[in-house]
Amino acid sequence: MNTDLIFLHAPSVYDFREKSILYGPMSDLVPSSPIFEMYPIGFLTMANYLEKRGMSVRIINIAYLMMEDAKFDVEKFVKKLKPAAFGVDLHWLPHCQGSTELAKIIKKYHPEIPVIFGGFSASFFYNELIEMPQVDFIIRGDSAEEPLFQLIKAIKKKKDGDFVNIPNLVWKKQGRTVANPIKCISTDLNEIDFDYRIMFKQVMRYKNMKCIIPFSGWMNYPVTTIPIVRGCSKNCSGCGGSKYAFEIFGDRIKPAFRDPEKLVNEILIMQKYINAPVFILGDITQCGKNYLEIFFKNAKRLKRDIQIFFEFFEPPSTWFYDGINEVFDNVCYEISPDSHDEMVRQKMGKSFSNKELLDSIKYALKTGAKRYDLYFMTGLPMQTKESILDTVKFCEDFYNEINWDKRFMPFISPMAPFIDPGSRAFINPDEFGYKLTRKTLKDHIEAITMPSWKYILNYESKFISRDELVDSTYKAALGLNRLKGKAGGIEESVMKNNEERIKAAMEIMKEIDKIVLIENPERREAELKKLKDKTMQYSLSTVCEKSELEFPLTNKSFRWFSIVKTAIFPRL
Repeated sequence: MNTDLIFLHAPSVYDFREKSILYGPMSDLVPSSPIFEMYPIGFLTMANYLEKRGMSVRIINIAYLMMEDAKFDVEKFVKKLKPAAFGVDLHWLPHCQGSTELAKIIKKYHPEIPVIFGGFSASFFYNELIEMPQVDFIIRGDSAEEPLFQLIKAIKKKKDGDFVNIPNLVWKKQGRTVANPIKCISTDLNEIDFDYRIMFKQVMRYKNMKCIIPFSGWMNYPVTTIPIVRGCSKNCSGCGGSKYAFEIFGDRIKPAFRDPEKLVNEILIMQKYINAPVFILGDITQCGKNYLEIFFKNAKRLKRDIQIFFEFFEPPSTWFYDGINEVFDNVCYEISPDSHDEMVRQKMGKSFSNKELLDSIKYALKTGAKRYDLYFMTGLPMQTKESILDTVKFCEDFYNEINWDKRFMPFISPMAPFIDPGSRAFINPDEFGYKLTRKTLKDHIEAITMPSWKYILNYESKFISRDELVDSTYKAALGLNRLKGKAGGIEESVMKNNEERIKAAMEIMKEIDKIVLIENPERREAELKKLKDKTMQYSLSTVCEKSELEFPLTNKSFRWFSIVKTAIFPRL
């Protein structure tokens, strides 16, 4: 079968199976592992867009295949692939080394097949990225579907002249970089489909299920994600998906929202095939009250017992919870205040008070929320070691207010591994008390392979040393873990296992610090390799179990009859 485009998703570090790296809690609060094997959901939208226009697209999660099978031979696998073009994501910066190394392998075996990069980080570092010999094209911005469609058509026709008019495209003309203007900036998302059925079709078409799995553990917890927006109205200082960042890398000046009726239609379709939680990605309250009223009206077409998760960028008003409770019975919420210290939070770009935050959570719990997650971060502007440790007391006081309600679940993790490129703090670090230790794409490729997350960080803060940041992050995580155990939010056995892992990770960090001081590079590398099994073991679910992030209900399943029928008879 001829394939027009194959998307390949790389691990964060290509040779993670050989290297000894203590990733620590960098990925504890996201579904994937420290290998960041979860491919961007944009793969689905781009694949759907191209397939609807007659092209054949395949998604292959190389990172997952490498994790799943220690003997999986990437080079042998890639050598057999023969598409018209390859697509490699460099969305979030932790993939900088893995994606560029994978592109080298593609070029090694297929020097004649174009390699296309895209994503937030690829857009920001496009000038440096396009200079790499393994990169032929970059599509900038957040609206890659139509430019990618035009590019694949041009590649298949083998007419270089067609590249000139493709919006958002960066390419090479006789060795010179050409950056076409970013003219494709979606304002109407009706052409964008978050249709998971394409996954089932690919399984049948290519007779391979493992290639398309979104992340490790997804078959046991098949959560489905529906983004509601492109762009953002907020300006959090360290975020590469902020309003400020979108303007820099994608020329987007205002967010574009999904049609609420179509949003509900897509959830209805997904629920026919996967009985699993639905995560609404992006703060739906950003869209305004009129949007929400239309959403509430349409959401009544969904089953009341659907498991649904909402995230917020600021505390919602009580009328939002009331509207949700009219249509759903099983709802979880999450919000990231970043810090309990209002001064630190304001410097991050969030202006709501602790009273607004806690009153909102209390009302949600009072009116039936199944859980409310609170996410804190360390390494923030103006944040000291004492401030980080005080997070535990803040949460303990709130637990006392709500009579130790186990549905309240606080978490903490470092702002790691990097301050996002394109964020306000990356562009103007002095304003936020930072010194950037890594600035270029090459710098970050080198950083991500360092022996522990303390050395991977691309910043230093004048308010806290790296050693203090590491120490206080782990100690605050210990404190929150004990609070959740006391409240009954996690089992006592889980609490004890978490504590053992955190303490073990702290000790391994000390061992690594000693090894780093060894002057002889061969001996230093040999000593690090001795820790390899431990560094991976204590980088997985360090400060919490992955299960703590999951929806508290357990009725998760695939509707296999519907899946097989759709895969075999797509027109039906």
